[in-house]
Amino acid sequence: MPLIYAMELYIWHRYEELKYAFFVIFFGFYLSFIGYLLVPAIGPRFTLFDFQSLNLEMPGIFLADKIRYIIDVGESIPANVPNPEAFAQRDAFPSGHTLIVILITYLSHKIKSNSFYFYLPYSILLIFSTVYLRYHYVIDLIAAVPLALITIFVANKLYKGKINFGKLKVES
Repeated sequence: MPLIYAMELYIWHRYEELKYAFFVIFFGFYLSFIGYLLVPAIGPRFTLFDFQSLNLEMPGIFLADKIRYIIDVGESIPANVPNPEAFAQRDAFPSGHTLIVILITYLSHKIKSNSFYFYLPYSILLIFSTVYLRYHYVIDLIAAVPLALITIFVANKLYKGKINFGKLKVES
């Protein structure tokens, strides 16, 4: 989603807005990584449910098994281990997915992007799916909301002092 948004701004030659958007999104990523270090947590697919029977409970369609395999490899979980939670990365709190989609939706509205009405339902569906697919607890999503507000506030203060915006108006 960040790449699609960046491409949109680049294609429309909105370079100042692109720089601002990159700043806000990367700042949000850094804050979420700090959250992962301060509160190491794993998602509910490892703790509340039998990880091995996930394919039976939620079989999915078409490429579901291949996508799950890619996600497991990305999270350093070996195939068929009896204790996948021992290998899982501790990166669930706060939800970086939620934080980034909130930031992009905010930016697309603030910058008056043509795609705001695409990002809004997409963001709602992504946030819902992270809980439904057992990647995050609801508290992970709730924590991402104030973190997004903090990111926006601090990023606006930091960016305003560093760059001449030209047409772009950044207000706290």
